[in-house]
Amino acid sequence: MHLLISCLAAVFFLPVDAAPGTFVYAGCSPSRYAPNTAFESNLNSLLASMASTASSGATYSSFTSGAGPEDEAESESATADGASAASAAYGLYQCRGDLRPGECVACVRDTVARLGAVCAGATAASLQSDGCYVRYGAARRNLVGRADDTSAAYHRCSAGTSGDAWFLRSRDAVLSDLQGGVDATAAASSGGGYKVSASGPVQGVAQCLGGVGASDCTACLAQAVAQVHGTCGAALAADVYLVQCSVRYWTNANYVRSSQGTYVVADAMTTPSRPNHH
Repeated sequence: MHLLISCLAAVFFLPVDAAPGTFVYAGCSPSRYAPNTAFESNLNSLLASMASTASSGATYSSFTSGAGPEDEAESESATADGASAASAAYGLYQCRGDLRPGECVACVRDTVARLGAVCAGATAASLQSDGCYVRYGAARRNLVGRADDTSAAYHRCSAGTSGDAWFLRSRDAVLSDLQGGVDATAAASSGGGYKVSASGPVQGVAQCLGGVGASDCTACLAQAVAQVHGTCGAALAADVYLVQCSVRYWTNANYVRSSQGTYVVADAMTTPSRPNHH
């Protein structure tokens, strides 16, 4: 089921060091569930359990609330008109790999609350905050997404650009490292791969969704890096979110060296937030 991406996310870049709960984008299905149904009850139970599970220290978890048909294609079609015959609700959350447990809990709690407001009544919805991701739906197979789905859920490119060779080499080194380094982490952790990289003035992070296998993670990151290059060119900062992974880079301390060897300041409002490492 396709989700409609909220246009609110396209207005501004996040400021530097944004709070983990800062809104990035949301997607809401056009179908709606009927109020006072078993699906609504199961969904409310599922969303309520997310914060308590995050408090255990798990950076990723998936959930099922209620019973649904064996044929999940039937479950999806049953919700197409908003009057669900299936009652099961499925969901997941994932926190950014560098968050402290308390930050993860707060981010999940705030994101769940915001998702309920932004996508009220939607049969399926997702919301990406700076530090965590929450998604739910009426069919389990739609949660993690397909490995061959390379469409961007959301992307953003800084207004500032640079053709300086040092910057471009550094940016490409970071992207290459991110693309090649997360898969090993993903294979070792059910919480999804998370990778940090830096070169010259550029820093970056990449993460795969928990439950995504190593080979699918690698393939997704390759697509994300290709889309960074194709969509954002020589931008000083860029984020690309695909269904199964994300790649982000930015210039260290908002500076980039120009081709004349001097330093110019990039607009702080066009640079994605930098993860805090502890």
